[in-house]
Amino acid sequence: MKSRGAPGGVTTVADKKFRRPDVRPGRSRRLSQRIVRWAATGLVLGGLVALGALVSTRLVGAKLLAVDRVEVRGHRRLSELVLDEARGSVRGQSLLLVDLEEFRARLLDSPWVASVTVRRVLPSTLEVQIVEREPVALARLGQQLYLVDGSGVIIAEYGPQHSDFDLPIVDGMAPANVTDGMRIDPSRAQLVGRFMSALATRPELRRSVSQVDVSRDGNVAVLLDGDPTLLYLGDDQFVERLRTYLEIRPTLVERMNDVDYVDLRYGQRVIVKDRNARTQK
Repeated sequence: MKSRGAPGGVTTVADKKFRRPDVRPGRSRRLSQRIVRWAATGLVLGGLVALGALVSTRLVGAKLLAVDRVEVRGHRRLSELVLDEARGSVRGQSLLLVDLEEFRARLLDSPWVASVTVRRVLPSTLEVQIVEREPVALARLGQQLYLVDGSGVIIAEYGPQHSDFDLPIVDGMAPANVTDGMRIDPSRAQLVGRFMSALATRPELRRSVSQVDVSRDGNVAVLLDGDPTLLYLGDDQFVERLRTYLEIRPTLVERMNDVDYVDLRYGQRVIVKDRNARTQK
């Protein structure tokens, strides 16, 4: 059989027995190669995982990461006993394994603590930021006085160790019809908090307030030092209403014998009640 197109006019003969056979690996051979590759990959990955686990175990258990410092900031009233117990609960543990939520909960058990932030600082330190509650009043509950914050949390029973707090005694903070004497109405606590915050801008007025009564919802009643007259201030404009009373007090003392109360809740209209008669100004 002749083949056309051969160079130089040379005739070539195509013979089937000289053709390169089309030989392909069998299916079983291809499968074996894949299995070998998969096995090799698995061995590599397994080795890496084992190495990582070993390194992690060694790292977590390393003495370098054992907690040896617990730095606490922001506390003034929280007892050192509570802080020492908290520090002792984590000292020596791996920094990476300390249960931060459990540690926070331990500190939050103290009524002085409003919030706690904890963070890890390599290699072996816990940094703790505490925000303490700020008392706004001495709530009279039954026969006892208690430090209370602006949200109504009872912080501690008042005692000689708290004498540096210059706070008025507040009656009527318990909810209406409550007889157990150890609960605070949050809305009344918030009213007292707003009243005290307003007076913070006028320290001379703040120092003159002796007693407060919030037993009437939405109405702050006040007694000033050395003055038996009860002042009704409502639920806002506390500073302005106290100033109004101080301006008219000399006139009231001059014209009236025994003032029972002065109601300053109605703007320019001030209601004054003598124990024997009522006069409007």
